[in-house]
Amino acid sequence: MTFGPLPAPAEPNSGRFRRRGGRGPGHRDVLALASLLLDYPDDELCASRNRIGEAIGALPRSLAAADLRDFWTWFATAQPSQLRLDYVKTFDHKRRSALYVTFAPYGDTRRRGAALAELRHQYQAAGYRERDGELPDYLPTVLQFAALAPENAADQVLDAARPGIEMIESSLDAQRSPYAAVIKAVARCLPPPRQTPPADPGVDLVMPVSRSTEPKVEVLV
Repeated sequence: MTFGPLPAPAEPNSGRFRRRGGRGPGHRDVLALASLLLDYPDDELCASRNRIGEAIGALPRSLAAADLRDFWTWFATAQPSQLRLDYVKTFDHKRRSALYVTFAPYGDTRRRGAALAELRHQYQAAGYRERDGELPDYLPTVLQFAALAPENAADQVLDAARPGIEMIESSLDAQRSPYAAVIKAVARCLPPPRQTPPADPGVDLVMPVSRSTEPKVEVLV
């Protein structure tokens, strides 16, 4: 995964850490950095570690920033071959820690298919699409979108990803994985849970989507 230059971190409003549910300053930078750190540690990512470390060091004080710094103490010094082995062991063989946020809670079911379609629609409505060959629920893609998109669209996608993120966080905690710190940082950047009114059983919730013009689409890479 590649990602363009990060925006300058916001100035902190105070020197105190923020609690989960009250997102700290620079939370979009945290999401952007987490999207990088949760991708496969290929040669390109490993070669970028100095630049990523500088960006983590420049984050305003927050619990999420502290989580990323905790992770960085391990990630910055580990050998690339060991990073790759740990990544595959952590994410590729366990449903509850797979980095596909609709697979963890739903598995391969129709509910997952509907959730994937909704994520893809959210991306397209905001002018983005996932990179070729990648599913829209891949967590680094979700986080990159949330770091770039307008706030309302970003929060809708993060809220939809919440059950999967929380399940991955629980699984990585149980494994005592270094990656648990990155997922904790992401969880601290989630928006407050949305209060959804009860559905009227007599109302069809599937609404047709129409557009007069095709939106400009940017690929999430």
